[in-house]
Amino acid sequence: MHSTILKGVHIGQNVIIGANSLVNKDIPDNCVAAGNPCRKIMDLSEYHQKRKKAQLKEATELVQLYRERKGKEPDERALHEFFWLFSDDPDNLPELWKHMNSLMGNEALTNEVMKQHQKSFTDMNDFLKSIK
Repeated sequence: MHSTILKGVHIGQNVIIGANSLVNKDIPDNCVAAGNPCRKIMDLSEYHQKRKKAQLKEATELVQLYRERKGKEPDERALHEFFWLFSDDPDNLPELWKHMNSLMGNEALTNEVMKQHQKSFTDMNDFLKSIK
């Protein structure tokens, strides 16, 4: 969003460019880059690990704030960004989560990756019970 890519610059495959970046030189494959001027911040694998660690913390914070502000448990809609924490079967997802999964682009590949990943909780209720 709001980034400028100068003429003649090559951006590699599997690259995330941060918002408001000025890309004035080539960016290699499989990395996260941002800034003015844009520079490589980390490898994509490092970013993936960072996001996996942050996901549980962010989901926990969302549940705590939801309970505090709404006085009830969050539902599937509220937790739509975090369903991978407690789902590993793309064939048995609520419709909203199926839609979220389809936004990844290659739905067949996303479904295969989901089947192979290790969910952190048995289900959404197990996750909610784990949060004080």
